[in-house]
Amino acid sequence: MTFIKNYVKKEFLDNRHPSFHLINTLGWIALIVVDSIIVSPQQITTSLSFFIVNTLEWSTGYLITIYLRYIYKDFPYRSKSIFTIIGFIFTISFLASCLLYLSAHFTFFLFETQYQGKIIRSIFSMKNITANMIMIFPLLTTWSLLYFGIKFWIDLLEERERSQKASLLAQSAQLQMLRYQINPHFLFNSFSSLRALIRIDQNKAENMLSKLSEFYRYTLVAKNNTEIPLIEEIEAITHYAEIEKIRFEDKIEFEFNIDSLAEEYPIPSFLIHPLVENAIKYGMKTSEMPLKIWINASVENNWLIIQIINSGKFIKNGNDEGHVGTGCGLLNIKNRLAYSYPYKNKFEINEQDGKVYATVKIFKDLK
Repeated sequence: MTFIKNYVKKEFLDNRHPSFHLINTLGWIALIVVDSIIVSPQQITTSLSFFIVNTLEWSTGYLITIYLRYIYKDFPYRSKSIFTIIGFIFTISFLASCLLYLSAHFTFFLFETQYQGKIIRSIFSMKNITANMIMIFPLLTTWSLLYFGIKFWIDLLEERERSQKASLLAQSAQLQMLRYQINPHFLFNSFSSLRALIRIDQNKAENMLSKLSEFYRYTLVAKNNTEIPLIEEIEAITHYAEIEKIRFEDKIEFEFNIDSLAEEYPIPSFLIHPLVENAIKYGMKTSEMPLKIWINASVENNWLIIQIINSGKFIKNGNDEGHVGTGCGLLNIKNRLAYSYPYKNKFEINEQDGKVYATVKIFKDLK
């Protein structure tokens, strides 16, 4: 009983859009009522068994359309021409009509034993086949066209919703970039290191100032772009890494391994930087010195695979004021990936052999 209750709740009540099962069930009930009252009222009123058998016959059509849904659901109609779609619908509808014709007669054969001989003869009668198919084929074809029409409408609404959410997340990311531009902790530490370097090593100070200006220039340019080539993000991270290298000296080491195929791969701007910042922030707390950080990127079967690896331990849900912690910052990355690349992204963080692996995977069909 609980299973039935949960199934009904999930399939009929919890859907954000019109429930397939609810619409389909009501549609077939309406068809049975119309057929019983309008098409063959005399037989229905004089024989209860005829009404039951007639209902069971049409119920086989209901079961067939449930199965049709699973066929249509996986059909990639977006990548097909209109002629291919129509041809596919007509073919499947014809086969479903044949199945409904046979299943309806079989149902009648089981329950109306006195007519079994007549039923067997009529099944293979061309006149009977033609008369029934003229009624069944347009019915199932109309059902199929309605299914694809509603599916297209729902997909369009979801695509619009994803686009709106992606836009909101992009705005959120821009706000985060603005925070990076004026991050008081990062600026204070950088300027403190810069002031010390000016006194003892002017060449290093000049180099640090150059890297700092390049990094902040990227934050200004990237905020106006939804997607940028990966190499641009890597260049900004390189400047950021060199600044941190000057600050921490021998306490931190960076290694970049970027596949040439990955360099022009488009990604959302400022996607990777929070992962690098987390690697430094939490790695400094948990790793033996020097902290080692690897930034890797490669392409495999149109999947861009980015890995930010650091020595140390994973601090779950860490979130210090003024920094992107493993809470809101990583949640933002997950959401941006989900809405920018629905069903075509993966994001995970795990710890293995004294290292923390943050892995981002994005699929895009690059032709």
